Amino acid sequence: MEMSRRVAAVFAFVTLATGSVLFAGSAAFAQATQCSCLAATPVSGSVVGQLTHVQGDVQMSQAGGYAGVETEAPVYSGARIMTGARASASLVVGTNCAFDVPANVTVKVDPVEGGMCVSFEAPQAAVEPASSEPGVLPVLLGAGAIGGGAALILGLQDDDDAVSR
Repeated sequence: MEMSRRVAAVFAFVTLATGSVLFAGSAAFAQATQCSCLAATPVSGSVVGQLTHVQGDVQMSQAGGYAGVETEAPVYSGARIMTGARASASLVVGTNCAFDVPANVTVKVDPVEGGMCVSFEAPQAAVEPASSEPGVLPVLLGAGAIGGGAALILGLQDDDDAVSR
């Protein structure tokens, strides 16, 4: 009986530890994949993209702050492009990234190893998908971690049957 409790306690610990590691790993993966597109680009410091269409109040970071831009405006490494409430733009970065930018969005074009990372920031309501249900994997891992914790508690519980009789 004592051996089965030890096995149960070890199993519970391993399950709990594995669930914790996998949760941490999935969070790190989400942070590492913030680029909407990774564009291969020319030499740093040169033009990396272009606004091919601009409608409404669209601004881009310049040396002295933000300034309004027009169609055909060049985009440089490190640029921030903001669209106003009733604005939109079309952006091309490198040879493989093309986007239609909706209203109230900030686009970042940052240099990373191997090219340019194009990422979007939008108000929270615009970012959330219509169905914000969690994926199956986090639910299963969470259930495994909770079950492992419960098994650990039960396995370490001292029932001392000999004294209670």
